[in-house]
Amino acid sequence: MPIFDLKTDDQIKEFMQDERKNHNKPYVELSRRIPKYSPKQICHRWNYKLNPRLTDGPFTQEEKEFIYKWGKNNKNFFGEIKWSHCQRAMEKKFNKFRAVNRILGMWLTHFKRRERRVKTYNFPGTSVIDFSNVYNHPHVKQPDTSTTTIVSNVPLLRFRPPRLPTLIPNFQPEMNLPKMMPLF
Repeated sequence: MPIFDLKTDDQIKEFMQDERKNHNKPYVELSRRIPKYSPKQICHRWNYKLNPRLTDGPFTQEEKEFIYKWGKNNKNFFGEIKWSHCQRAMEKKFNKFRAVNRILGMWLTHFKRRERRVKTYNFPGTSVIDFSNVYNHPHVKQPDTSTTTIVSNVPLLRFRPPRLPTLIPNFQPEMNLPKMMPLF
């Protein structure tokens, strides 16, 4: 059963087209008029389904390439991307108003596909990896063999060598240690 019905959709469209500019917080005002829905639900319904400016349908190859380049070139210091800015730039360039979630979904699909390609690529001549230098450490347990074989269909980047022990001992305050004698 859908959350929104046609009557509610009509109310939202009518309000957003006629009275939106009269209110500072139009979604809050709408949620007061239609108490069944929260402002966030109404906002999402308008921005991703009901807005008449929205363009549905598949992305063209030019739009996809634009999104890939935008995502690559417009990351901030923390690696975040402002997809609303990409939405505005796409509207100027292609005269199509796409939902931000659709743009983000296109980027994530591309990004995950690219990541999958890297993980499953097998480098030639690397079916055996030698970890003998790791196992020479006195605190690392010696396995049955000093080499590990990687089967060709197992992603290389998911394999992790054993962890080396830390050099900082665990502090246990309950232990009664003998007092040290002065050196002088």
